[in-house]
Amino acid sequence: MRWSWKTVEERRSRRGFSPIFSFLWIIQERIMSNSGFVDLIKEAKLHTHEFTLWPDRWRVCNLNAPLSWDTYAFSLASINNIPDQPGVYAFLIQPNIASNLNTSYLMYIGKTNRSLRIRFREYLREVSRPSGHPKIVLLLLLYTDYLYFSCAVVNPPNTPEILEDELLRAFIPPANDQYPLGVRRTVQAFL
Repeated sequence: MRWSWKTVEERRSRRGFSPIFSFLWIIQERIMSNSGFVDLIKEAKLHTHEFTLWPDRWRVCNLNAPLSWDTYAFSLASINNIPDQPGVYAFLIQPNIASNLNTSYLMYIGKTNRSLRIRFREYLREVSRPSGHPKIVLLLLLYTDYLYFSCAVVNPPNTPEILEDELLRAFIPPANDQYPLGVRRTVQAFL
């Protein structure tokens, strides 16, 4: 017999029904009567991200030059403060709920050979017209008040590509889909 809630109801109405079916029926009734609970579970899944914390990758990270990072709220008000030079950038989620507890979740690392300001502006457009990378669009839409754009100008002889690759090898952010060869196979196999 194929199992369904209808068959549970039929068994429940018969003499000698199994206690497990009665339990399942009660659970199903509670869930169906409280759709807020189901919505809460769906929302929690939307905000679930898997992080890889890999100390060996941090130890071997070699940026060849110190980077000077500046962090800005991801909003139109920040646009004139973003450097007008090429560089690397990261999206961070910062809850800002506990004073003096510096909490950031590194979600994405990128690079641009154009101006960081132009790249920032392109992401701002994504909020109103989502058409780009799905994981990034989701970040932009879900964490509006908590999203920060951290960036560092890259000067020659370094290039944004080389530094982005090294940062991706070290941090493996959850919203990135493409990783350098050094970690790509491991990420695809296990993460």
